[in-house]
Amino acid sequence: MNSMALADGSSCRAKSKDSLRLRVFHTALLFVCVALLYFSESQALEPPDPAEIEMLRRTGEFAERLRAAEALGNHRFKPELVEKAKRKIQKVKNDYLGIVQPEAETFAPPPAWEGLQTTGNVNLLALLIAFPDYPPSNTIDFIDSNLFGTGNPARYPYENPTAYYARASYGQLAISGNTLGWYTTAYPRSEVPETIIGRENLIKEALNYFNSLGHDFTQYDNDGDGDIDYLIVIWTGPDNGWASFWWGYYTGFSDASYTIDGKTIDRISWQWESRPVGGTFSPLVVIHETGHALGVPDYYDYDSSVGPRGGVGGLDMMHGNKGDHNCFSKWMLDWITPTYVPFCASTLSLQASGEYPDAVMVFPGAGSDDLFSEYFMVQNRYRAGNDDTPEMPGNGLIIWHVDATLNTWGTNFQYDNSYTEHKLLRLMEADGLEEIESGGAADAGDYYVSGDEFGPNTIPGSSLYSGAASDVRVANISAVSFQMTASVGASSVCWYVDGSDLAMLIADYGRSDCSGDCHWDFDADGDVDAEDLAQFALIFGGSN
Repeated sequence: MNSMALADGSSCRAKSKDSLRLRVFHTALLFVCVALLYFSESQALEPPDPAEIEMLRRTGEFAERLRAAEALGNHRFKPELVEKAKRKIQKVKNDYLGIVQPEAETFAPPPAWEGLQTTGNVNLLALLIAFPDYPPSNTIDFIDSNLFGTGNPARYPYENPTAYYARASYGQLAISGNTLGWYTTAYPRSEVPETIIGRENLIKEALNYFNSLGHDFTQYDNDGDGDIDYLIVIWTGPDNGWASFWWGYYTGFSDASYTIDGKTIDRISWQWESRPVGGTFSPLVVIHETGHALGVPDYYDYDSSVGPRGGVGGLDMMHGNKGDHNCFSKWMLDWITPTYVPFCASTLSLQASGEYPDAVMVFPGAGSDDLFSEYFMVQNRYRAGNDDTPEMPGNGLIIWHVDATLNTWGTNFQYDNSYTEHKLLRLMEADGLEEIESGGAADAGDYYVSGDEFGPNTIPGSSLYSGAASDVRVANISAVSFQMTASVGASSVCWYVDGSDLAMLIADYGRSDCSGDCHWDFDADGDVDAEDLAQFALIFGGSN
């Protein structure tokens, strides 16, 4: 995130660094960024079919598979994203403190990036492995085209990872690559031990073969840190069910002693050629697993018996394998710089997020010490870009509730979308039916359109998970279109106060140098802060 957009009472134009109001906001921003300091390493798992989960429950296998899935830790963000966040936090701190220093004096050298970088040019390797008892049904050239070439336009927006992530990142991530294969083993697939060692020995066997043919593996160390950043492994034959050995997932490569052309292997994705066996290769699984390689967790619910159900209703690449990545993920990946609303904003414009990096973050309780542990994000999910598919159930604004509270040790988010009493990322259903929370899928009624409103007294509402009321509101939503507008506020005074009075409050809020010239310094202590804001709300009234 290279810059910030701050919304005020008259526009969403950027404010200068020496603005006291911006300094107040930066203080608050610091709290949310701290929530990104520590995450455990993530691995990832392809979503199961609902019918398969029911079958596993009937056969008594579900508990074991669930333990295997949880052990992968795929609901965690990639730790390398935290390293980016630390540098952003330091910049925010410097802005708040008014420190102007050359970056060389302000920041320590960044640590070596592990795994797949989220921006820039990356060159990937796909390794195709077949077995005598399961010959491939797709040619090398066909798979290569569906990974790194032109792909099949009829599959848009999933023609290949290269095109998909160019759109998702707004041109900030350029994926290229090579495909090696098919390597066919001399033994049947049943002889592969279904263990980490068995998987890695198979991969090493295939890599050593292509190394003997003179292939240059150094080209896949994109950041020069000595690792092959991300290896895509595709195998033939049937899967043996969710969270099992022969399934689709993303994981690390544990054998650090193995090198090829002087490079170790950092992380891999492991997936089938086709499902069912003998079919046409689809790049969709690789697109999903590449999301994990970039650092994004799964948002679907593994165990409906624990916490709220439904994940995000399938309205995301990391839940339903459809559509684009949501704006929270894109913010984490540094693909967007949202408009931050810590107080009030007049009409904000949001273009379709499938083609433009537009989003809003709105924070309840401006001036609160614990600001940003919970917040809301708004985006326009009009069908465009990666959302331009009939699989997406509607058009309009989507509102997300994010709880970035840290765990007891401060090492990760306390909440996730599978194992906790409430979600890290929740889709607010505009129709108020709460079908997702009952295990259903997102539908057209979950999009906010003209005539809808989100606020303290709506269903769903903007209350915090503690039950405390929040003054966050999204209203005055325009008609559905590629570019939509809405009014956003984080305080009741944004909605119930005479415009001129509110304008004066916004102009003064955050000042600490009042010398009788601050119109709303009620307690005459020389600043206009949260206490003055509360007094202002009492005087002007207005119910939420």
